[in-house]
Amino acid sequence: MAILTSRIYASFLVLGAVLMSSLAIPLVTVPMASTAHAQETGDDMVIKRIGLIDLEGVLRASKGTAKVRELLDKQRLLFQQEFSEREAALQQTERELTSQRELLSKDVFAEKLSQFEVDVATIQKEIQYRREAIDVAFQDAQSKLRRIALEIVTEVAGEKRLDLVLVKSSALIFRPTLNISDEVLQRLDERTKNARLEVTIDPPKPASQE
Repeated sequence: MAILTSRIYASFLVLGAVLMSSLAIPLVTVPMASTAHAQETGDDMVIKRIGLIDLEGVLRASKGTAKVRELLDKQRLLFQQEFSEREAALQQTERELTSQRELLSKDVFAEKLSQFEVDVATIQKEIQYRREAIDVAFQDAQSKLRRIALEIVTEVAGEKRLDLVLVKSSALIFRPTLNISDEVLQRLDERTKNARLEVTIDPPKPASQE
């Protein structure tokens, strides 16, 4: 009975690898050990050793991602302070316009009101730009961390002589020893612990340059 269970378990592993091969990480596919070995087997497409990686989980848990979020939070705080001051100034202008409405001529009031509306539209546009810029900055930083993580996955795969590395979510049943996520996360944190992470957000372009 134990032998039969073992064979069924092995069949699940092979079936999962075949069905989910489209979800494999192409950059970390490792060739067979040597050409001579491929000639011995007569088939260089044989997959004997498989690894699994929860790449998104590794990125979420990485210290590098935490640093990026901290930098972006500081940027958000600075923007919030800046726009709070500008919003207060606009509110003051609005109160002054309201109080001067009966004192100014229609043309002068219309001109001041038009300028006020332009200022309001400008700050609204800048707020939207800053929000989008922060999102883009985060995605750019994540892309850089992802590239480093994939390099590490490739290294681990080579050291463990893995023929194929699949995304963890593509496997329904697997041995815990196949999961290389913890090792990749440890190396990623080590490799980025002294890295200088910067988040640069360019100011919005003037309307004449858009």
